[in-house]
Amino acid sequence: MLKKLKVPALAASIVLFSTFGAISSQAGELKVGYIDIKTALENTAEYQSGMKRLQALSNVKLKALKALKADIDSAEKDMMSQSLAMSQEHLAQKQQNLKEMGKNFQRMQQDAQEELSAEKNRMDIASMAKFQKVITTYAKKNKFDMIIPRPVFLYINPKLDVTGDITKLLDK
Repeated sequence: MLKKLKVPALAASIVLFSTFGAISSQAGELKVGYIDIKTALENTAEYQSGMKRLQALSNVKLKALKALKADIDSAEKDMMSQSLAMSQEHLAQKQQNLKEMGKNFQRMQQDAQEELSAEKNRMDIASMAKFQKVITTYAKKNKFDMIIPRPVFLYINPKLDVTGDITKLLDK
């Protein structure tokens, strides 16, 4: 697995360094920065507020699911305790009701997961759109030739880190 990763990483590094070389020979000195995108986004007030809203929505959905599960468990317990005294038709009806309740629980659970996932996606799309505008404006204003995401390199000088600056701008 590691060997599989080394070849593409080596090829990407060669391309990147040859690009740096070509640009730097043309432009004289190259101004480069890097950013930890995940940290920049997750440390913004907007993202943290969005995650709190998402958690609150999740808690509401979870509470409703727990209530339905408690109803199912109660109905199942009642059916089991009364099953010997019930007619076959009544028992079959109770079993059918339990089966329907189980289906409703699964649907409700799936709907909750889809709603939470869709909300997270909306939040991420909005954050990335704003991030792209902020990083472009910052790079132009500060005359950066390029700003690279942190995971591209194994080591890069910390003085080139613009993550904190971008996080502050995202909070404006």
